[in-house]
Amino acid sequence: MTGTPYPEKFWHCYVTLPGTRKEARKGVVNDLSLAQLHKQILDPWRQGISFTVAGVIVSDKTAITEIRIVHTPSPKQVYSDDHFTRMSASGIADLATDSRFLPFGKGTDYTNELLFLSAEVGPPQPDMALILHLCERLPLVARLLASRKRAKAAYEIDDEYDVHDLLHAVIRGYLKYSVDEEPLGKVGGVRSARADIAIADLGILIELKYVSGPTDQQRLVEEFAQDLLLYSAWPPLKTFVYLVYNASDLRDPEALQRLQGETVLNSKKYRTYIILA
Repeated sequence: MTGTPYPEKFWHCYVTLPGTRKEARKGVVNDLSLAQLHKQILDPWRQGISFTVAGVIVSDKTAITEIRIVHTPSPKQVYSDDHFTRMSASGIADLATDSRFLPFGKGTDYTNELLFLSAEVGPPQPDMALILHLCERLPLVARLLASRKRAKAAYEIDDEYDVHDLLHAVIRGYLKYSVDEEPLGKVGGVRSARADIAIADLGILIELKYVSGPTDQQRLVEEFAQDLLLYSAWPPLKTFVYLVYNASDLRDPEALQRLQGETVLNSKKYRTYIILA
């Protein structure tokens, strides 16, 4: 964070440790100053030592199933008062909303930037550069197949699975390495994971995201940070590619690319790329 003008306050963090839905441990802390954020969470995270979030002790960050760090321009109470005032004005007695979580829907997400990125970025290797190029050109391939000649049936992209099959075929046509889905087993003891495309010989994982509309932007930012935790458990990992298909439908697609860079997690360094296709 050196040299970057991060706001002094207000910072919020929550972390979830494994368990069933009812048994999972979730700690939430609000309204931290930048110095408190460093002392309580960022510095222990980087040093690989235990830290505590509102009574929840994180002794092993590899066990975390979800973590978010968000900044808001106002303290939690402002968002809490606004929410419950609106509920009351609508005649709703809201007894279910936990006000500690309200700032997370109002602020700027810094999870990836503060926990996972380092400043060092090197050029991609030749095979990696080819894969990135194929990912970037995938919409062109889709357009060609969508309007085939001689009354041939079109290949239509309707969802993430269609994108997956097309990308798998294109990459497989260029590389001699095995290209498949990679099961990662149980992560944090609570859920199984499977990367969309894995090339173990090159240490590459590709995760596909299909954009349905502008409101997907926040979801993608949140899922990206969690995927970094999730896929760091894959032993061969050297490069993680986050392919966002139909990215032009997002509110601010270029903002996503600020999340890419060198990631250091659990003593493992790997490069992350975000491709807007």
